[in-house]
Amino acid sequence: MPSLLLTQQLASHGLFHVHVRATGGLHIDDHHTNEDVALAIGTALLKALGERKGINRFGNFTAPLDEALIRVSLIYLVDHILATNLEIPTQRVGTYDTQLVEHFFQSLVNTSGMTLHTRQLAGKNSHHIIEATFKAFARALRQATESDPRRGGTIPRKSLERSKIWLGRIYIMRKQV
Repeated sequence: MPSLLLTQQLASHGLFHVHVRATGGLHIDDHHTNEDVALAIGTALLKALGERKGINRFGNFTAPLDEALIRVSLIYLVDHILATNLEIPTQRVGTYDTQLVEHFFQSLVNTSGMTLHTRQLAGKNSHHIIEATFKAFARALRQATESDPRRGGTIPRKSLERSKIWLGRIYIMRKQV
């Protein structure tokens, strides 16, 4: 669920073209596919952003979804830290193990060069909490990776705005606005 949900949210709310083709151990469980997709997306973002010159580097967004309210803040630095307080009340949403949400973000953070904070400000419905988290993440990532000419430097030649990044089976490209 999160791998598919995140790619949909990156496309819709982050304004990225995202194509993921994941095969493997889904018949066993979601854990390794969830992790592999997150590691690949994180690595693709890290490579695409290069030295991070010319982008905002900071992103912050608060997303409401029914009773849930989630704030995501991130910065692109050298560190890769995840700080989260998500309290997902059920162990499963459908067949998906909800513990994998935090693991997804930890895997993404480990390879992306970002520090990521997720804060649950309200929410009782597991699905709403998870979906609002991915939407807020997509919007915060969009802010952080957008061009800011006042920052000096230029966006790397192989930037999210102008190139296609293939990494394993992950394809990410910034949508033209």
